[in-house]
Amino acid sequence: MSTVASKRSGEAGFTLVEIIAVLVILAVLAAVAIPRYIGLIDDARDQALKGAISAGMSHVSLSYGRLALQNGTEPTAAEIVADVTARPPSSGDYTFTFAATATPGVNVTATDATDATITETKEWIMP
Repeated sequence: MSTVASKRSGEAGFTLVEIIAVLVILAVLAAVAIPRYIGLIDDARDQALKGAISAGMSHVSLSYGRLALQNGTEPTAAEIVADVTARPPSSGDYTFTFAATATPGVNVTATDATDATITETKEWIMP
């Protein structure tokens, strides 16, 4: 028993000052890392929204080309809107709406499926 007791008395633990120093370092790292992480999340959402708008614009362009080849004439903006509304781009994260403009062109709107405040609209102008 005396050998066990002597081994325990020779072991050293962390002092209160060392523990506080580690906690201060972790707090500083957290104060720097958390806002940066949140900024990265916001940037990722913005980039995903821009990607969704680009997908919608590409879908309208493909519809324009398909309708022009099928009809043999240039389609109207209303025909394009009817076509892309009937066959919207497949996306589980965004919903798309299309509306004819006076330009002539088509407004493409992408809205986040979980947060309706995240939305963007861009106009596709007929060539």
